[in-house]
Amino acid sequence: MITLVERKRLTAIKTDIKSVVDGKYFKAEGFESNYVITPVGVRISRVRIMATIMNKFVTEDGKYGFIVLDDGTETIRAKIFKSVKMLENLSIGDIVDVIGKIREYGDELYIAPEIIRKIEDPNFLILRKAELLDQRKKFEEIRKKIKEFQKKTSDLEEIKKLAQAEGISEEVVESIVESEEVDEEEIEDRKSMKDKVLEIIDMLDDGTGAEYSQVISESGLDENEVEEIINELLNDGICYEPRPGKIKRL
Repeated sequence: MITLVERKRLTAIKTDIKSVVDGKYFKAEGFESNYVITPVGVRISRVRIMATIMNKFVTEDGKYGFIVLDDGTETIRAKIFKSVKMLENLSIGDIVDVIGKIREYGDELYIAPEIIRKIEDPNFLILRKAELLDQRKKFEEIRKKIKEFQKKTSDLEEIKKLAQAEGISEEVVESIVESEEVDEEEIEDRKSMKDKVLEIIDMLDDGTGAEYSQVISESGLDENEVEEIINELLNDGICYEPRPGKIKRL
């Protein structure tokens, strides 16, 4: 029974790259595989992605290499360690169908490829995009049904029973519910960062506002992240710019 469950969990899921890189990576316990929960609630341990090779790198000793994949939604690297034979006949510009496990190193999500097939007919890329669009529509319908069940009850086991009657598996229910929990955590984290930036603005305000560069430096956050938060504060009417390069709380 355990073997059957694991085999089902490791099915290669066709998806676009953006759904993977925008997802939340989880390290599973025991013998279960690590996985990503996509923004719409799909759980993926193994992916199947069709994309164009934008870059290729192989070390001189042939023990490490990667290709950069681009499917028009985002980019991701497929990294190979020890033996790079599967990269030998691939070139920049080739369309490939890649099957592999999702891995994380540092803050980067990447694919550990098991199979890389070169696609000679570019029409297959168009067909895959159409297939993913249809797949996304069907999953959104399932997601709506789960939300309807959640309005009736907050009990997860009861939601699973209602979903099962509609032909929706327990794993899909768990993934959708888990993705909503992730969203709530991210909202809370975002609020915490906003509060931190606001405190720094107040602290650095000399009466004419706080210097952007000092706010970024004091926050300890990534510059792009701080800029996004500041833009949100400006758009929300919480802060304003008394003059270029300065920000002040209203």
